[in-house]
Amino acid sequence: MPTDKNKPDTATADSSVRLLEVANRDLWQTPLISSDGCACGHVIRQLVEPSMCTIRYIIVYDHAHDRHIPVPATTIRDITSDGVFCQAQADSLRALPSLTYPFPRIIEEEVHRLLAIPPYWLEEANTRPTQ
Repeated sequence: MPTDKNKPDTATADSSVRLLEVANRDLWQTPLISSDGCACGHVIRQLVEPSMCTIRYIIVYDHAHDRHIPVPATTIRDITSDGVFCQAQADSLRALPSLTYPFPRIIEEEVHRLLAIPPYWLEEANTRPTQ
């Protein structure tokens, strides 16, 4: 994973999308709980779009398969001291592709397709006023 030696808590995920991997000490190691009540790993980082000041994904360490998975922030329904609660079912989360760098748009599309949710870029395009 490419890192910026001047900023140890961030890494560039994809220069065309401009997502940055960022640490979040508040969520570090918080369990991700699926909508069907399964613990599906622990939150380790976030992918943020700095130009929008928006968290796009949380990165979850999937212990069972020793990998990192990108979970869209739009699937998060609640965050408590018990966990990060997600609207996706455990089987859908387990089917997500592993996070790789770069994180190309085609993989983002796959993540959203597997979870049956609209991609954030399409949702935002539909909310912009037409001129």
